[in-house]
Amino acid sequence: MQLIDFLSPVSEEVFNTIQNSSPKSLVNVLDIHVKNIPDLENIHIAIIGVKEDRMHETHAGCALSPDEVRKHFYKLVKPKFDVKIADLGNIEPGASVNDTLFALSSCVKYLLDRKIVPIILGGTQDMAYAQFTAYQGLNQNLNIASADSNIDLKLNEVSPISSNYLYKIITHQPNYLFNIVHVGNQNYFVEQESLDSFEKMNFDVLRLGNVRSKIQDTEPLLRNADMLMMSMNSIRAADSPASVEANPNGFFGEEACQVSRYAGMSNELSSVGFYDMNAAKDIDGRSAKLLSQMMWYFVDGFYNRKNDYPVADSNDYMIYRTTFKNSDYEIVFYKNTLTERWWMEVPYPKERSNHKGIFLVPCSYTDYQLALTDEVPDRWMKAYHKLF
Repeated sequence: MQLIDFLSPVSEEVFNTIQNSSPKSLVNVLDIHVKNIPDLENIHIAIIGVKEDRMHETHAGCALSPDEVRKHFYKLVKPKFDVKIADLGNIEPGASVNDTLFALSSCVKYLLDRKIVPIILGGTQDMAYAQFTAYQGLNQNLNIASADSNIDLKLNEVSPISSNYLYKIITHQPNYLFNIVHVGNQNYFVEQESLDSFEKMNFDVLRLGNVRSKIQDTEPLLRNADMLMMSMNSIRAADSPASVEANPNGFFGEEACQVSRYAGMSNELSSVGFYDMNAAKDIDGRSAKLLSQMMWYFVDGFYNRKNDYPVADSNDYMIYRTTFKNSDYEIVFYKNTLTERWWMEVPYPKERSNHKGIFLVPCSYTDYQLALTDEVPDRWMKAYHKLF
């Protein structure tokens, strides 16, 4: 395939809004699709806009969002690093929504094959299913992170094509999903059946209140994620009035930026999608500005990756062993002395392991403290049940 078959140039209108930009501004640093598709050699990150908003009548206006976000993203000063980012332009609406989904999945897979991280600018979160299908045949144990105000696992029997993206991901065949981490849900929007289903599948949930009380706990959950799907519905309307489903509660803008940065820092994360912004509802460009800053923080996190996964021949780790009173079993914790990030061992069938029968789960100091009180961390139990 050729990317040019699916992507149109960035609109000239975007550049008309940028006057007297600094040489350090991203508009002067990125390789942007204006006439020709950028050369992807040595590129680390590629931006793709998706101008699709036909899933539901309330989505009209979402197709405007990618270019509105660019107007503000391009004005931002680049991080201190020598960034290698290409903006590949937009996927125009296909003859049908399925055509758009196919185009996005094809473009994302093309980039994944070349070890380039796509940043997807939606469009609605229905596009996240195409982001997921791009991994088919590439990763047999996919870890997904999702940030949204709701967890909805119901099938839309009237219109299956517009069924909730999580339902389609979980039921997708062939199955290559290992785990879902969901952060920011507000439980007055979530049916108990959805929470029960997540619990039965040993998926991780960190509701808005938990994130708000200690946002650092989201970092270990995101550390193993291969892809992030972030809905602007997870952000409160005061900070993002252009969310498809604007709510009075949600992440503060700075919390959304922190989550984006944590995701960028994940050594495993290879794609991110920002969805559910309806530019037609924006006020003073507030949502577009916030999303552009979330993208900036993701890029900053990407260039701050630690590459600190525990390895046998490293001297940068302290090992802590906790033994339970009524059992001979112990949990082994690893702490990187340079980054102060933690992992814990979970037994893993040796025939399925590339790490000598050990599966390492990112965790926090809080999990270690919990083990010291003779309690098994919930994250350890979920991983154990999924592995066996």
